[in-house]
Amino acid sequence: MQRSWKRRLLAALALAALLGTVPVPAAAAGYKVISNGVVVSDVQAEMVDGQLMTAVGPFAESLGYKASYDSKSKMITVYKSGYWLTMWIGTHLAFQNDREVWSPVKPYIKNGQAMVPAWWLAVRLGADVSYANGTLTVSNGYKAPQPATGVNPNPRPDSPFADPTYVFPFPQGATYSAYADTMGASRYWDGQTFGHEGTDIPAPHGTPIVAVASGTIVRYGWNTLGGYRITIELDDHPGYYFYYAHLSGYAPGLKLGSHVKKGQLLGYVGSTGEGPEGTSGKFIDHLHFGIYDSNWKPIN
Repeated sequence: MQRSWKRRLLAALALAALLGTVPVPAAAAGYKVISNGVVVSDVQAEMVDGQLMTAVGPFAESLGYKASYDSKSKMITVYKSGYWLTMWIGTHLAFQNDREVWSPVKPYIKNGQAMVPAWWLAVRLGADVSYANGTLTVSNGYKAPQPATGVNPNPRPDSPFADPTYVFPFPQGATYSAYADTMGASRYWDGQTFGHEGTDIPAPHGTPIVAVASGTIVRYGWNTLGGYRITIELDDHPGYYFYYAHLSGYAPGLKLGSHVKKGQLLGYVGSTGEGPEGTSGKFIDHLHFGIYDSNWKPIN
């Protein structure tokens, strides 16, 4: 029996030599991600734990979104007006418009690019997805805009709040993540859906928050949805208000009726709200910044 086995092996090797080749496993076909007709090619797509992974930056841009990566916090943010999704390198945890979601594969870095599961992200971004023969095809109808011609590059601001003297709500040098206009985005609480009334800016817990403009504090303390918040009526636009919410704490000495100056410390970034006083941690740490008119209607 042993001699018979050896004879068969020698015969196979001899046949291979005569044919000029030795049998080897077939090379796996290269994977591709095609988004709105364009191949996402910055980094070669690859299969990991049953998920086709792609570079988040070019993939998001092909669908009309922007993406950023902060190497210090290892945070990936995909965003556009009314939407943002946050992921972290090395963890399944992710947040979509403040709500916890779960990535099927932990994002990682390859050739300097953050790699994410393409199918999962495409669905999160509302795109149609199909897969066949190693190619993931994604479509949401987005077409990259062509450069405009004959447009004034410095248009006159059409809003009284586009004031160049206003300051950003975090002091210079503060760390915060990429953000987008989330006005009108869907929010869910207590079994109800409602439109978001401002812009969310993710930042580390405890990041200082400063007044964008000078004014008087007209609302102060706990709010069921906004947590610890401050509402300030503007000095230069009486009857209009800037709203800062989800604070982890207030600056010393502030109270209802206090006057604050532009750039003055108001409090610190947190995740308070959506419950009775003291509730926190139902969403990531961020500042909610809103603008309201004299009828308390939100302004984008």
